[in-house]
Amino acid sequence: MTLKQIEYFQMVCEKGNISAAADALYVSRSVVSRTIAEIEETFGVPMFTRLKSGVVLTEYGKVVASLFNTFANNLAATSKRIEQIQQAHCCQVLRLGVTPTNIYTIYHVYLEKFMQAYPNIPLKIEEHSAFDAWDLLQNGSLDAFFTPAPPNTRIFKTIDLYENPIMLGVAKNDPLRKKKNISIADLLHLPLAFFNAPMPIETILNAAFAVFEKQPNVILRTSDLMLIKDLTAAHKVYPLLPKDTMSTWREIHPIPLDFFHSSINRLVWSHALPCTKELKTFLDFMHTQIPMPG
Repeated sequence: MTLKQIEYFQMVCEKGNISAAADALYVSRSVVSRTIAEIEETFGVPMFTRLKSGVVLTEYGKVVASLFNTFANNLAATSKRIEQIQQAHCCQVLRLGVTPTNIYTIYHVYLEKFMQAYPNIPLKIEEHSAFDAWDLLQNGSLDAFFTPAPPNTRIFKTIDLYENPIMLGVAKNDPLRKKKNISIADLLHLPLAFFNAPMPIETILNAAFAVFEKQPNVILRTSDLMLIKDLTAAHKVYPLLPKDTMSTWREIHPIPLDFFHSSINRLVWSHALPCTKELKTFLDFMHTQIPMPG
C-alpha cells in the first residue's frame, strides 16, 4: 500500500465520484479507477458500490476508510513532530545565568512561560554568584544573566525587571515581627544567616557594624535554603536574604531594612558579542514581561 493509493482512495470517499476525484487530483479517471481496483485486489473485497450517480462505500470499504483516516492522522502528527525536532536541532542552545537567590522567581515567572511559548529553543540554565556574571558574559560562556548587581552600562545592556529588597527573616511568633523596619541596632546581637554565595549587602553591613565597633554575628553560611528556613522558624538564626527568596516561606515573616536600598533584578547581556537569533527572541519576549506579573 502506498501513500498515493491512500490519497486517491480518500479523495474518492470525499467526492463520492471517481471522475470528480480524478479532477481534484489532476489525474485521469483511469488512474483513479486502477488504484481503487488495486486496493480491492489487496484486501480481496469490494471497496465501493458503483451507482449511476457515483460510488458509496461498502461495509468493507468503511473499515478500510477508517484505517486510512487513522493512518493519515498519525502520519500528520509524526511529520509535525519530526519538523519540531529538526527545528530544535537548528536552534542554538540559549545559555542563561541566575543567582542562587533569584532562581525560584526567575524560573517560575519568566523561564517557564518562555519555554511554553518557544518549545523549540533549548535552554541551559546555570547558577552562579552575581559577581561571576560579568566574566561569564564577556567570555561568551553565557548569553544573558539575571542578576541584582548593577552592571557597567558601557559594556552591558540591561532590562530592569523588578525590585527585590534585602530583608530580615523572622519567625511568625518572634517579638521582632511587630517592627515595620529593622535598623543596625536591631541586628547587633542577632545570630545571622547568609546564603553561601557572597552578596553586596555584606559590605554595607560590615561598614554599618563598624560604627558600633562590632562585626556581624554570622553563624551560618549555606546554600541549603530549606535549612535556613527551618532554623529561622525555630528561632535559631535570622537570615538576610532577598524578599523573593523568602516569598514562599509561610512560617517566616520578612521585615525591610531601613539602612539598605532595594536592589533591582535585571536581565544583563553583553553588547560587544554577536546577538544570536535565539537571544534576540528571548530579549523580545522579556520586553513583553515588564513589569513583572503579579
